[in-house]
Amino acid sequence: MDEGVRLPNRSRSQPPSEVPPGKEPESVFVPSEEAEERRSRSLLWVGAGLMMILGIGAVVTMVFWPRIKPRPLDAIEKVAGAYLDALVRQDEQAASKLGTVEEPPGIASYRDLYHQKARDREIRGTFAPLAGLHKRIGQEFTYDATAGRFTPKNALGIAGETLDALHAAKEEAKKSGMYEKMQSGDPNEIFESAEQLGKMMEKLSETTLHPKRILPTYKMLVESSKPPLPEAAKALALAVADDPKRWDTLLGRSFWTLKSDGPFIYDEAEVTATARDRLGSMGDPPVRLRLELIRFRFEGIDTGWRVVSASRVQPGEERPVASPPMKSYGESRPSPGETPPAPAPSGASKNAGPVF
Repeated sequence: MDEGVRLPNRSRSQPPSEVPPGKEPESVFVPSEEAEERRSRSLLWVGAGLMMILGIGAVVTMVFWPRIKPRPLDAIEKVAGAYLDALVRQDEQAASKLGTVEEPPGIASYRDLYHQKARDREIRGTFAPLAGLHKRIGQEFTYDATAGRFTPKNALGIAGETLDALHAAKEEAKKSGMYEKMQSGDPNEIFESAEQLGKMMEKLSETTLHPKRILPTYKMLVESSKPPLPEAAKALALAVADDPKRWDTLLGRSFWTLKSDGPFIYDEAEVTATARDRLGSMGDPPVRLRLELIRFRFEGIDTGWRVVSASRVQPGEERPVASPPMKSYGESRPSPGETPPAPAPSGASKNAGPVF
């Protein structure tokens, strides 16, 4: 070999080869088996913890969700809530469409709307007895809306009967010597004459001078109806008699102008809520409200649920639970499983008062 030719020295360190741009050098690190085992155990613990948290969350949700989830409102509560919303907004027009309350309470907010179903009341019956009563009332009386009473159409006849009764009482007093007893000065005779005069006036007030003959209310005419009204029809009529103006607003006319003889359904309901007064301060306790709602259905009439009373409930004030639903079958047959009401005892119509 030519000594002049020198071979490259491979023992010398050569410069590293250049890495192409954009490409990272591959790692040659290899984790140990112990590190991989520790990592697996950590993942298992994390997974077990997550499963435990999810299980506890599911149990808590199942227990407390029925208490915290929004309760669906029924039809009555929706009407009451819409009415209270109108009061909060001070929207008188909307409130008048949903209720008939003339002076509703001023509230700034409300909560805890609840339908007191135990106080619901339903009356079903036939309107025929009331139609007959209204026909008789229309023949004899005219309604005076300003006085809230009925005035006789034959006013002169009533006046003549009243004068005759007063003169007859005067003659009876003369014949019995009542005036002489009053002037005698004897205490016993004076007391006797006073007792006689009292009985005479009581008799006049129960007959000729009774308000149901001169200026009766609708309630008087209902209670003195002859023949007596069935239970359901009378209950409806007395509900109307409690506030005739309310029914004028509900129906757009007077209740006693209804003369059809079809079936009717009358419902009452009560809703309570917790509210804050609009004029109250932040420290004032909330007040409890009681809303009364009614609905009347009769042939083509359906008033829908309307708020007829909205008042604050005073502490300790409670109301009796409503009576069970009433049904009047009239000439119709009862439904299967229902028992018709017992017939009125014979002679029940006697001494029932004047015929109206």
